Amino acid sequence: MTMEMDAKGQLSITMQLLPVSNNSSKPYISRSFGSHYIPDFTLSQLMILLITLGTILSLPCIFMSMSQFPQTPNIQLHSLFISKLNISNTTLGANWDLTLKIENPNLVSWIRFNDIKGSILYKNNHLVMYSVEPFVLGLKENRIMQMKMSNHKLEMNKWVLEEIGKQYQDGGAVQFSLQMSFWGMYRNGWRGKQNFIMNPRCSDLKVGFLPQTGFGTWLRKGEHMMCSVNPNEDKVDGYEPVIR
Repeated sequence: MTMEMDAKGQLSITMQLLPVSNNSSKPYISRSFGSHYIPDFTLSQLMILLITLGTILSLPCIFMSMSQFPQTPNIQLHSLFISKLNISNTTLGANWDLTLKIENPNLVSWIRFNDIKGSILYKNNHLVMYSVEPFVLGLKENRIMQMKMSNHKLEMNKWVLEEIGKQYQDGGAVQFSLQMSFWGMYRNGWRGKQNFIMNPRCSDLKVGFLPQTGFGTWLRKGEHMMCSVNPNEDKVDGYEPVIR
């Protein structure tokens, strides 16, 4: 409050009014809040909430995967080429080029392949055999393998040579099959180690040959062929694995 005298000698009183407060004990308190703190605090809470919800929702899937038996590997045939096919009255010779994709479909199990053996057949007659060195597939991992094999002057039954030779000379397709045997082990932190044996097959592999060239290629219907697995022959430590 201030008091002043004007020119006429009159007293003038000036008073400065303060803002009204509902709190009688603290008539006036100046408050200043930075508006930027509220969005930051809310965003942090939202992030924590989303992470927590994501963890909670994923737990059932993880526990379900851990409680199930391991799924068998997926075996896909991607290509098959034959070159320098030579057929005589008693023997057969050729070069074979084979591409496979092996996939681990498991979310919580590693797969170690201790031994892989395979052969290409014509009506249950083995034409060429191959083997693969041990390797490991991690979770949801896959591997492309290309195998090149050769056989020269392989002695075979006469009727087999005659059938293959006739189809080759006529420019038709020769039907082969691929047979494999896998010895391996599943490994995870829940069930430990489990050995398995499986015998996948790729049947009805029609190979078309160019006449008089000795060259043939697999007449595939799609990008690849999924090799089948017989659940009656494939065991994992005394129980049957999950067949896809």
